[in-house]
Amino acid sequence: MLQLDPRAPRIIVPLFARTLPDLDAQIAAAQNAPEADILELRLDPLPRDDWSAALFAVRRAGRKPLLVTVRTAQEGGLADLDVPAYAAALLALLTQGGFDALDIEWRCGARPAQALRNAAHSIGAAAVFSEHHFDATPPLDAMTATLCAMADAGADVAKLAVMPKTRADAARLLQATAQATDARPGTPLITMSMGPLGAATRFCGAAFGSAATFGTLGTASAPGQPPAALLRQKCLTAADLGEDTAETEK
Repeated sequence: MLQLDPRAPRIIVPLFARTLPDLDAQIAAAQNAPEADILELRLDPLPRDDWSAALFAVRRAGRKPLLVTVRTAQEGGLADLDVPAYAAALLALLTQGGFDALDIEWRCGARPAQALRNAAHSIGAAAVFSEHHFDATPPLDAMTATLCAMADAGADVAKLAVMPKTRADAARLLQATAQATDARPGTPLITMSMGPLGAATRFCGAAFGSAATFGTLGTASAPGQPPAALLRQKCLTAADLGEDTAETEK
């Protein structure tokens, strides 16, 4: 099962392709990139009939930890699925298996999310509960409450992505991350403010409790994802902050 710790933030590289040949090229690049700690297979850009082959292709190429995501249109993705169809699609992927974590959209509802989490656990995969706001940044208390609610519902990882309209919006996302980290220290978080105004949060999020960030090898899956190599150079770690890393290194 996927393990994350903000004292040693991981870089997640998305595989975002519309055809299997393009996906194969992205897989080869990611498997050979030392800065790619974790791969995210975004299935929603691909035709539904190719999803099984895509998952097989990633696993055939190597054993970097793999997060599988089907992003619905309601959350900024390309999969036009209602909640029952979305849940059925994820359950079908879990039947195939071969991945380390499954992205589960929080706004599908707490009960469906928990049922999908249990199904993910049955194959040894972590459940990443996620919520995305591509139009704005919610109020501070709402963001903190969302992350805490995910943790309380049993998320192995809680993820929140928002779109800032000002630099203050990006700072508010970091504050919410810190508050949720303090309130639910047992649940790793992945948070980011998107776009140019939020780019700094992808580099300093670990200082506030975010355990991973997304970087690209050329094909981004969301606005503002920086090059993964630049993240490796510039992303703040526990050592940069003068914190004790001994526990992280065990």
